[in-house]
Amino acid sequence: MSRPPPPADQPLDLPPPQRGGWRYALAFPNRKAVGAANLGFQAVHGLLAALPGAQCRRAFADAADGDLGSADAVAFSLSFEGDYPAALGMLAAAGLPLRTAERTRGHPLVLAGGVGPTLNPEPLAPFVDAFLLGEAEAALPLLHAFLADRRGQDRGELLAALADARLPGVYVPSRYEVEEAGGAVVARRPLGDAPVRVDRQWAPCPWDPARTRVRTPDDAFGGAYLLEVSRGCPHGCRFCAAGHLTRPTRFLPREVLAPWIALGARAAGKLGLVGAAVSDHPDFAALGEAALAAGAAFTVSSFRAENLDPARLALLVRGGLRTLTVALEAGTEPLRRFLGKGLGEEDLLRAAGLAGEAGLRALRVYAMVGLPGEADADVEALAEVAGRAHRALGSGQVTLSAAPFVPKPQTPLQGEAMASEGVLKRRLRLLVARGARQDGVQVAVEPARAARVQGLLSRGGRAVAPLLEAVARGGDWRGALRSPVAAAVLDHPRDPGERFPWSFVSGAPAPAYLAAEAAAARTGRPPHPCRPGPCRACGVCGSPQDPTQG
Repeated sequence: MSRPPPPADQPLDLPPPQRGGWRYALAFPNRKAVGAANLGFQAVHGLLAALPGAQCRRAFADAADGDLGSADAVAFSLSFEGDYPAALGMLAAAGLPLRTAERTRGHPLVLAGGVGPTLNPEPLAPFVDAFLLGEAEAALPLLHAFLADRRGQDRGELLAALADARLPGVYVPSRYEVEEAGGAVVARRPLGDAPVRVDRQWAPCPWDPARTRVRTPDDAFGGAYLLEVSRGCPHGCRFCAAGHLTRPTRFLPREVLAPWIALGARAAGKLGLVGAAVSDHPDFAALGEAALAAGAAFTVSSFRAENLDPARLALLVRGGLRTLTVALEAGTEPLRRFLGKGLGEEDLLRAAGLAGEAGLRALRVYAMVGLPGEADADVEALAEVAGRAHRALGSGQVTLSAAPFVPKPQTPLQGEAMASEGVLKRRLRLLVARGARQDGVQVAVEPARAARVQGLLSRGGRAVAPLLEAVARGGDWRGALRSPVAAAVLDHPRDPGERFPWSFVSGAPAPAYLAAEAAAARTGRPPHPCRPGPCRACGVCGSPQDPTQG
């Protein structure tokens, strides 16, 4: 018996398809179910579809609307470093050369943007013709206008002109000569009039919120209508890219969100409110009440335990919450102070108790292992905290979701060494074994090798590109992670003052601020928060271009 076809995609607020013009294949190098639930991908789809003289069709690793090779540009939306090999795999499957230097006039341009490249584009530099660094709303229209005016121009001339034009946020890696040694940049020379530094971009406030443009009922969120309510996070946890990459913290006003809440309620009956700090939104309660009044359930990806009170929890339960999710990050207070995590064990236990009183029977706690300075006792303490959280919950189950620590670019901990694969595996096994001794606790862990790969692609430079290419052509990461290149990138602490592969990106938190925060981590001092008004510490928050920041 044949299976019924999957439910059809449902376009929501996209403009009618255009004829003629520049043809984009917007590519997400993962399964369609994952890509359809990615707000960055959805936002760029909406932007491209609305640009004059632009056609946009989607492509996923397991589904594509047409051949990538027939597009004028293949535009990759890259949120996760782990998807980089699949991006190259999509190019190879379409018969396109992987490297920029091997493409000719008849090949489409390869563009890329998203969180991953904005943090550090260099591992992908030999494969991507041009990057868009920062938030697409601010720079994509200018890039499209430039390309549309030069359709048919010789590829080399086009890329040289694009670099020389110095468009905001546009980075053309082939127009730079780069020398690296030991994971650091020794020399970086622009060619022609290419800028020495590339300015990362922010969306103008208030921006058109990212939201579900095409609803796919079988996506990773069960067909919920996703709506962005904020960018950035005010808490400044030292390990977190979201709290530093998108500084300053900005909350979209309730009146901007109201029409999309109504549309999502009609289209899907369930909304997902998305942001790194949803529970910090000053109108969070009003947004939840608006969803309920429109007849829709609503969810949030996680909730800061210190922001939880009986009224907010009751609102979440009315919205359909079944599992309360919080992030503790580490099992002992010294490690949490090192990370800059303001949440303490007492906050977690209080939240678990409130959840139990509200009738919830499931609690998920996010945490990390392999942290700098971590000992086995810290891992054992993490499992024991989860056990105490279960007792506070009263019944049901606590799921402890643990991932290895990965030092991320443009954060205060970007220079930390990463724990070896052997250490990570041992600590994860210890956590699983200790968790099994706690009643009502289940431990879910992410693989150690995948975390090391993420670290290599997060913090590496152009020297990582041959390793990435070899894996994309059918190799595996085992040998790549044993290479001298990987050891240089991952296994040693980095000098806060060194020239990182991503140091040419301006608009990121100031290097002096990141170095000061890294030093403060060793003393356990609280992190510098992202706050409104002029800020001379991080060099980013308080920017006058963001008057509505929270």
